[in-house]
Amino acid sequence: MQQIILNEKLILSFEPSGKKIRLVITEADKELVCRKETIKNLNHFLVEDRAHIFKGRLQLKKHDDIVEVFIKDIPTAIISANSFREVLNNLQ
Repeated sequence: MQQIILNEKLILSFEPSGKKIRLVITEADKELVCRKETIKNLNHFLVEDRAHIFKGRLQLKKHDDIVEVFIKDIPTAIISANSFREVLNNLQ
């Protein structure tokens, strides 16, 4: 399992789940939102200059080299696309 610390309360975890990756945002060991996706689709998302992936409670929007994390349509955190890419590379 790989993790990215989003802020002082939230952690984005990447958990292998069969052929997919389960992206989970937790707060104090409590799971807030999750989404399963393939590494291929996540890499395709990172290649684009401007992209949006997922609908529902967890959404990711990419603007150039920044990935913005939304929980329930509320902007929650910003991470670099390079950090996101490194985590995906470690999972392959």
